Amino acid sequence: MTGQNRSNSEHAPEKIEDRENNSVTAPSIAASVSSGMAPSPAQTGDPGFRSLCVCVADVSADRHAARLIRRLKEAAPNLKIWGIGGSAMEAAGAQLLYNREAMAVLGLIEVLRYLPKLAKIRAEILRKVREEKPDAVMLMDAGGFNIGLATQIRKHNKDLPIIYFISPQVWGSRPWRINVIARAVTRMLVIFPFEEALYRSKGVPARFVGHPLTTCFKPESERQPLDKFCAQHSLDASRPIIGVFPGSRPAEIEKHAPVVLQAINWVRRERPDYQFVISTTNQVFADALYREIDRLGYNHLVGSTLKTISSEFNEELMTHSQLLWTKSGTTTLEATLIGTPMLIFYRANWISFVIFLMFKTVKNVGWPNLLAGEELVPELIQLDCRADKLVRYTLDWMDVPALRQELSGRLRELRSHLGEGEFTDNAATEILDVLGLAPVTAVANKP
Repeated sequence: MTGQNRSNSEHAPEKIEDRENNSVTAPSIAASVSSGMAPSPAQTGDPGFRSLCVCVADVSADRHAARLIRRLKEAAPNLKIWGIGGSAMEAAGAQLLYNREAMAVLGLIEVLRYLPKLAKIRAEILRKVREEKPDAVMLMDAGGFNIGLATQIRKHNKDLPIIYFISPQVWGSRPWRINVIARAVTRMLVIFPFEEALYRSKGVPARFVGHPLTTCFKPESERQPLDKFCAQHSLDASRPIIGVFPGSRPAEIEKHAPVVLQAINWVRRERPDYQFVISTTNQVFADALYREIDRLGYNHLVGSTLKTISSEFNEELMTHSQLLWTKSGTTTLEATLIGTPMLIFYRANWISFVIFLMFKTVKNVGWPNLLAGEELVPELIQLDCRADKLVRYTLDWMDVPALRQELSGRLRELRSHLGEGEFTDNAATEILDVLGLAPVTAVANKP
């Protein structure tokens, strides 16, 4: 398959600090210093030093955190940033205690078997916070882990500033969580305009800083043209392309691959010229997908009908696809901003799904439908997440280009619901203010 190199190695989340000997115990501060990690302010005695602990759990948050970290490093080169994150954060200059993949757990029931591992990670972070004495902690999204972490940090330290960037969707499910956040968090940096008033009504200092996705895409005129994109990924520019985004977590591959692959196989019989391109977040994801293709007997799809590419090309894939199949989540918002028609699907553990239904407070789950306040695009959730429905909607929409064009225009109009603002400047201003490192104008006025 194109875009990925296959590997048969099994993946296991690892501690970042000691990959060679696979140590399961976080090193002491002294060990961190001797191994080349930047020392803490207490170790250096330099009043210009500050330390920020950051906890990130998913792919999109890792990318957003990396952009923010680069901005912070520009304004404060001596700022030490450490914690839980992914490869993007590490490349931006963060020192990782754990890779965020150790926390890639999905669903309320599925998480139960990972509780010992997650409890261990939380305990290590709490211990490190006590030892390292950071000047602030910044948590990003991942409410299932980070709200509890914030509560535990506040229990042991009444004065440590806790910043929460990218709020859990308390307005969509389990709304009581906002009260827990209000007791623990010092400042909320939110990415939807309406969230600012929501938190302020609970007495939490909050600022809308802008949505990361509104500034992360290139203008359409600057994106890779179709012919070059197809040449790079062994696609035929004369044939229709359908981009597929089944998720990034192992549980999502397990639940979605059988449905997606069966639907691709059925569409192939009706429209053999269609090309399906599956976005893969990393080699672990790709290997899991290949195993499902082998297990389910769909190897004949690979090549002319089905290809994979790295998620680093998601923007181009969304731009050049006539239609997208995407699991619910951030990807649906990305597709909305680009303006590509989509079918939204999702399937979860049944107990998790029933619990979700009990506590959800919104009708829809896909971002275009949430922003529009109506169902612009189909949502094939749980029982409706079936191959025959994907096939039916796909054939209907692909046969009516005018319908897709109209929907594309309506999706682009939803951009205005996300407000304005460069989140890296605004969020960095707030963080530096909390850290006492620089006047807020130092970052905001920097070109």
